[in-house]
Amino acid sequence: MSGKLTSTSVTESAVINAPLSSIWRLIKLKEFAKFYTGISKSETVPSDDGETIIRWTFKDGTVLDVKEEEYSTIKHYISFHIIKCEPWGLPYTSVLSTIRLYPITSGSAESGTFVQWSGHYSADASAEVVQDGHVKRREALADLAKAVEKK
Repeated sequence: MSGKLTSTSVTESAVINAPLSSIWRLIKLKEFAKFYTGISKSETVPSDDGETIIRWTFKDGTVLDVKEEEYSTIKHYISFHIIKCEPWGLPYTSVLSTIRLYPITSGSAESGTFVQWSGHYSADASAEVVQDGHVKRREALADLAKAVEKK
């Protein structure tokens, strides 16, 4: 992708035809491998400062270490940072991602869930990084829907 970068934020969303409770149980960093087909393994790894770090190993060989920043069982959201990327490192200083779930209480999607996944990259993120953020979030939301929607 070429062109001038105008924003370092991404937001993707989906209406998922499943109750919030069935989705919320998967919105924990260690549970992402249960729905996101790009992740082959999710594990807890030790850190020097005693923080809980979750390592996602992707099928393409990429390894991300992520750290939870906020988790609300009342407001149904999680925020987390990617703190390490192997084998090549992060091509930007930081990204804060947030996933929010909202119950749909009326209309044709009643009893479903609106899921929003945003990311806020540091100013040194390239247009390609931001575009990839859109793609990866769309893929993950589609995988999440497949994991919880009744066939």
